[in-house]
Amino acid sequence: MKKYDIIIIGGGLSGMTAALSAREKGIENILILEREDYLGGILVQCIHNGFGINSIEENITGPEYAQYFIDKIKQSNIDYKLNTMVLDLNKNKVITVVNPDEGIIEYKAKSIILATGCREKYNGNINVPMNKYAGIYTLGSAHKFINFQGYLPGKNVVILGSSDIALIVSRRLIIEGAKINAIIEKQPYIMAHRKNVSRCIEDFNLPVKVGYSITEVLGKERVQGVKISKIDENGKFLKGSEEFIECDCLLLSVGWMPESDLAEKAKIKIAIATGGPEVNDNFETSQGGVFACGNLIHTYSWADDITLEGYEVGKRATDYIENYLK
Repeated sequence: MKKYDIIIIGGGLSGMTAALSAREKGIENILILEREDYLGGILVQCIHNGFGINSIEENITGPEYAQYFIDKIKQSNIDYKLNTMVLDLNKNKVITVVNPDEGIIEYKAKSIILATGCREKYNGNINVPMNKYAGIYTLGSAHKFINFQGYLPGKNVVILGSSDIALIVSRRLIIEGAKINAIIEKQPYIMAHRKNVSRCIEDFNLPVKVGYSITEVLGKERVQGVKISKIDENGKFLKGSEEFIECDCLLLSVGWMPESDLAEKAKIKIAIATGGPEVNDNFETSQGGVFACGNLIHTYSWADDITLEGYEVGKRATDYIENYLK
């Protein structure tokens, strides 16, 4: 069984910055475990700019921002394994993993950092039949289709929700040749930050209907349109306000949930409010020496914030090794 000082589960932004921070603090024996075949996490599909303004004083795209840290990982000779799925984590800090090259193997760590991020989850807050028609996707899936895999999910698109990612995906769809027929928001205001409202809705003249929601999805094998109605102050649909909007693609803004399956399996205490591991002021979980950071413990809007947190958690894990394992 190979031993490491720190093992980081997750090779996204928070995982990479935690590793770099620990290396800067003098930890030599570090391993990053990543289930995908690339480092960088969700950054690789965020091809718009606006990353790194505060953390590295550059205004670059998501993939460029990811590559900046990937290059530093390589320059620092930090070990990492791709296509590696973590199967188990026990109280003795033994991690069981599997990958195509080595099969099932075990590692032991002095300290572990969980940086597994979050994923989209349909939480029942949208009254839309997800599996009835082709052409209905979550925004995160559509984002990956367009920017990472090179597919256009539809040509005439309706988006339910006005979050930041909704506006960013809308802009990208227009750039790639699609038409946004409507952005539907049930609240009486747009949910996205003002910066994205300016860069997307105003600059691209996107059609937005606030105070509306979808009442019915129409189609045959593929979605062909939606019916929407205005919502009153009690959350009820107003009679006589129904409209039909044609579309061949419907994108849904759904909730995000932490990738906390591994933490739960390891009997780490889960915070009821977030669904991620409960951490103290040092980002340490209920299991001593196991830390958590990034979108696993709370969803961030800005990558710079994740960067700073990753660096801080790397320091905390180093302090644990130096102060408690002498």
